[in-house]
Amino acid sequence: MGNQQTTIPTHLGIVEAAIHKGQPKEGVEKGPNAIREGGLNAFLSSMGKLTVKEYEKITQTEARESERILNCRNQKAFLKSSTELISAVEKSVAENDITLILGGDHSLGYGSIRGHFNVFPNTFVVWVDAHSDINTPAVSTSGNIHGMPVSFLMKETSEKIPRSQGFETLSPCMNSKNLLYIALRDVDTPELEYLKEFNIRYFTMADVKEIGIEKVMQLAIKAISEQPNCNIHLSFDIDALDPKFANSTGTPVPGGLTLNEGKYICRSLAMTGLLKAVDLVEVNPALGSPEDSKTTVNSAVELLKSCINSNL
Repeated sequence: MGNQQTTIPTHLGIVEAAIHKGQPKEGVEKGPNAIREGGLNAFLSSMGKLTVKEYEKITQTEARESERILNCRNQKAFLKSSTELISAVEKSVAENDITLILGGDHSLGYGSIRGHFNVFPNTFVVWVDAHSDINTPAVSTSGNIHGMPVSFLMKETSEKIPRSQGFETLSPCMNSKNLLYIALRDVDTPELEYLKEFNIRYFTMADVKEIGIEKVMQLAIKAISEQPNCNIHLSFDIDALDPKFANSTGTPVPGGLTLNEGKYICRSLAMTGLLKAVDLVEVNPALGSPEDSKTTVNSAVELLKSCINSNL
């Protein structure tokens, strides 16, 4: 592991992923622009020695699909946008110190992480979320793909994924040793069974409250250090935060992280010098009051600032 120190990248890539069909609520496709206009662009401009490069903007412009395919809604749009996102992330992580993938709903996690692993197979994923997003199509009650991306990525769950209707193009890239969750508090019963069956490391919000975020991150960094010379991919769902700090999101859950706890997670990972890519997802400026939207966007920007500059 690198020394705990201030690390500031000199080359940063941005991939806007206005992916929204992994869930039913309109507006999350506006997340990337809201985050950028809500303070991220100004922050990046203030960093004089930082070179920012833009990559392909991923969109889902097709009409919503009327039928579920193998219990998945909008499966065709998901597969198409995932292919495009994989390509964009591959380019960015190869060319930059850090890549920001701005969502968009969390179904983008498949394409984002798959693209990262294609370039750097030795990558550790920290998934910060109220939900574990490891439902397989067979056990999902909603059919919403934003609750499934981890199951598509995990080798342990790959045998539970259909191998037809386009799903055969999905290829798992990580195993339980590459993954750690923080802030879980709304996990479906089949998902919890997967977490236990495959010995996936996770910290619930009850754990955060019992031992404190500092201890959680000490243990997380220790887990990462067991995978020598790895990169870190942080996949941060804004609903990991308590609704007080992020109410404009599709599936808010009470009892979440404070903004300072979220920033501590980002800062701790940035200080390792290993943080290579960050997903920031599920900001939906169309939900809640204008004040809710402003607060949620501000929280997202603050998290990203801590990922980029570990002093913040």
